[in-house]
Amino acid sequence: MQQNTEYKDVWVYCEVQDGALTRPTTEVIAGARKIADRMNMKVVGVMIGYNLEKVAREPIYYGADEVIVCDSPLLKSYQALPYTYVLSDMVLRLKPWAFLFVANEVGRELGARVAYKTITGLAADCIDLLVEDFVMHTPQGTLVFKDCIAQVRPDFATRIAKIFTPKHRPQMSNVRPGSFSPLPRDETRKGEIIRWEAEIPAGAFAVEVLEERRLPKSNVKLEDAKVIVSLGLGILRDASGNPRNPVEAYEHAEKLAAIIKDRLKVETEIGASRALIYAGVKELEGLIIKDRQVGQTGKTVAPDVYIAAGISGAIQHRVGIMRAKKIVAINTDPDAPIFQIAHYGVVGDVYEVLPKLVQLLGGGEVEA
Repeated sequence: MQQNTEYKDVWVYCEVQDGALTRPTTEVIAGARKIADRMNMKVVGVMIGYNLEKVAREPIYYGADEVIVCDSPLLKSYQALPYTYVLSDMVLRLKPWAFLFVANEVGRELGARVAYKTITGLAADCIDLLVEDFVMHTPQGTLVFKDCIAQVRPDFATRIAKIFTPKHRPQMSNVRPGSFSPLPRDETRKGEIIRWEAEIPAGAFAVEVLEERRLPKSNVKLEDAKVIVSLGLGILRDASGNPRNPVEAYEHAEKLAAIIKDRLKVETEIGASRALIYAGVKELEGLIIKDRQVGQTGKTVAPDVYIAAGISGAIQHRVGIMRAKKIVAINTDPDAPIFQIAHYGVVGDVYEVLPKLVQLLGGGEVEA
């Protein structure tokens, strides 16, 4: 079946914080550019809020061809119902071929509501986007849907799945932060700004915003780190199976990260597996926190070097590190799944290997 030409272009819902596009938004624009170029379509940024004039052209600088802006004092504060009304109206009138959101609190809520209102599907937590033909076998014969988005995401077992929505448009997805690298910002790019006037029914404003307070930002910047030293449940015991104080492993990782940052002048962070974070280890309280989680339900990262210390490597964790340029795995189990994707594997005790790495980088002698 041929592509329905009534629908065109790839839209990206653009989030603005502190007068600038969020980094995850610029990443999704890069993903949209990838599939739009494949289909010879435009990338269209969609922006909703108030006083957006100064930031309206930013999606164009990051790779969009056009931006639709709905600027109204009524939309100053994010509310699900009025925002859903505006976006659904845009979709039904302008008919985009695809519509992408960031897979965060706002994108997950807003994308799902718009998909429901416009009677289409949504693939959640995607890590890649491809354009492929979709083949459907029926009792009446084989149907081939041309040029569908293969929305790539991890499933809940041990595989990577491709989700297709061949019969409905727009094809909608939310994309995990860290899945794409932003395109270089280019102020010489030209593009059209389209003003959208929305008449929002009073019933859409079911909530009155009395006050807004900004939560303090985390000091953990996993997405920006060039080197990440991550710890897993393996740090609870040594190679002989004897219990160890995990704070010791954390201190080794902290020292290694500090030396790398100081000697190599690159941003370095400490990460952790979901298993370690949710184990609730009392000794690690305040050290191994949710902001450090790497994996399917944590952060998707793309460092130059990822050091996995005591991490078995379940698919949910491996999904979060697939874009790392080099993966170094340290584990006592030679059959640990992490070695399947590691570029360098060390079968050994974290409590011996991490101090040796510190020594190699000039951090002092290792005790016998």
